[in-house]
Amino acid sequence: MSAGYRLIGQGAVSIDDCVTDVRRAVEHFRGLAALRGLETSCLASGGSSAGAHLALVAAMSAPGGHKTAPEPGVAAVVALNPAGLDLLAFSPELQRSIEQKAGIAAGRASEYSLIEFVRPGNPPMLIHHGTHDEVEPIDHVRRFRDAMVQAGNGCTLLEYEHATHAFHYPGNSGHFDDVIDATARFLFDRIKAN
Repeated sequence: MSAGYRLIGQGAVSIDDCVTDVRRAVEHFRGLAALRGLETSCLASGGSSAGAHLALVAAMSAPGGHKTAPEPGVAAVVALNPAGLDLLAFSPELQRSIEQKAGIAAGRASEYSLIEFVRPGNPPMLIHHGTHDEVEPIDHVRRFRDAMVQAGNGCTLLEYEHATHAFHYPGNSGHFDDVIDATARFLFDRIKAN
């Protein structure tokens, strides 16, 4: 299923509104799955770019933004070229720009930097990322993956050489089939593990 969420300037005042929408969507999908007799413990979430960031924030934090391992709402997360993994690694000027664009209060980037959310018990993740991503440098993604693994969490990073941001869409990049196949294998392995 695909969930919509409010965007900054289009119904959302801040990033918190977007995260709230993602949490509501996960709960709605859990309810739909339960009504149909499906195992809600097999529910996965994901997204691309800012959508991946929102899916990860919702999966890695308790409601209210608490950086404690929440009750798992999803069994796994698939993140396609996620943004916001290590916001504090950017220069102060770029952090302020990101805060303004994302509706984050000034000086509060750390509250949305995903590497700060890493705790034992985070759901397993698959990250697809290009080595030439111009939004989130590959070094940030590697640091995030390493932090997840050090905390005892499953985190697989698939790097796509010379790929830029949004490389995974059908078209000229040639990576679409690889991304879909790897995602299907990852999710199937999560189902088998349950």
